[in-house]
Amino acid sequence: MQALLSSLTGIVLRLLPLLLMAVVAGSTFWLVQINTQQEGTTAPIVRKHEPDYYMERFSATELAQDGSTKMRFTGDKMVHFGDDQTYEVARPAMRAYQPERPPVTARADRGRMNAEGSVIDLYGNGFIERQKGADAAKDPLMTAASEYFQVLVNDDIVKTDKAVKLTRGPSVMTANGLIFNNVTREVQLLGNVRGTIITGAPTRTPGS
Repeated sequence: MQALLSSLTGIVLRLLPLLLMAVVAGSTFWLVQINTQQEGTTAPIVRKHEPDYYMERFSATELAQDGSTKMRFTGDKMVHFGDDQTYEVARPAMRAYQPERPPVTARADRGRMNAEGSVIDLYGNGFIERQKGADAAKDPLMTAASEYFQVLVNDDIVKTDKAVKLTRGPSVMTANGLIFNNVTREVQLLGNVRGTIITGAPTRTPGS
């Protein structure tokens, strides 16, 4: 009996390292499986659309290569959102200056600007004004009013797909949309265009 116990003890001692290796290997496999399942079920982190900083009563100026003012952008408050790098602006106002061309002003109740500052959307009581040129008869004051405008800063274009009222001197037009190119000074009215166009000075009857 003692000889049998001695023999079994010897076998167990010889197999003990193998048993320990098997236990370690099994534990490692189990941990890998648990971690893999957790990684597979973990949802990606989604950043919330929350402001990360803001500015009040701000004024930003873009200069041309010669140091002159190219554009000035102001507002009551600007809020930055970190998830999409956009800006929301309360009471935005912009004024663009170009050599030998009348300044153009745009304003609204609120605005939204992309990260590059190249696209600005204006909402609520949007108003665009281009001052009269050197020859007011040929280049009179022009205004446009709508509940929405989109300003393409790099292209110097203002457009809208909402109802718009356009005035050019004494002429008044309404339409369902507008594209204004300040570079070429072309205005394109879109859909259901109505109004009155007055050209030249009004005629007078003799004796009046």
